[in-house]
Amino acid sequence: MTVAGKTRRQALTEFREAEILAAARKVFGERGFGAATVDAIASEAGVAKGTLYLYYDSKEEIFWAALLSRLRDALELTKQAVASAQGAEAKIRAVLQVRYDLFRSDAAFVRMYVTEFGHFCRNKGGPTHDLYTEGAELLAGVLRDGMEAGELRRLPPMETALALMEMVKGVFLMRFSGVPGLTDDTAFDGAQFVFELFWAGVRKENKHE
Repeated sequence: MTVAGKTRRQALTEFREAEILAAARKVFGERGFGAATVDAIASEAGVAKGTLYLYYDSKEEIFWAALLSRLRDALELTKQAVASAQGAEAKIRAVLQVRYDLFRSDAAFVRMYVTEFGHFCRNKGGPTHDLYTEGAELLAGVLRDGMEAGELRRLPPMETALALMEMVKGVFLMRFSGVPGLTDDTAFDGAQFVFELFWAGVRKENKHE
């Protein structure tokens, strides 16, 4: 018997693995990599420690799988959002909303992401680097199309995409970290705030730009 083209066994295995990775993100997010243990992850996932080793060889491998699965999910959601939107403005808004929703909805992932970011910067060609680059290239393509359509000013697409990605990450992470002096307005919309700043700089106001 199949489930969406997969055997029931495959579907159950993938579901079980997804639960394990969600548990791993929670444990890593709360304890950090150094203090997290495979025993704690197994307990959080409700499985025997030996079950984890059917999927992964080490704590480090679990960490990477937990982080990368979330990044891949976010990239896929971004692709879907871009494909369903029309025009540069709507596509940019869609990208921002997906990224901001991810940061806002998964505190454990955010803690893992912050922990990993320095490692990412030092390891070109690694899996997080590749996923980050793919996301930037997707956004750069949106910007390039907007420039060709006359909706946006002509700016370096990749550099502009990276600037936008770092803006939304920076705004959220500073709020997440409790930096003093930030607005305490509960209605503050980070995605809208970043969009308005970015859009003011990239939109094409006349045909001579």
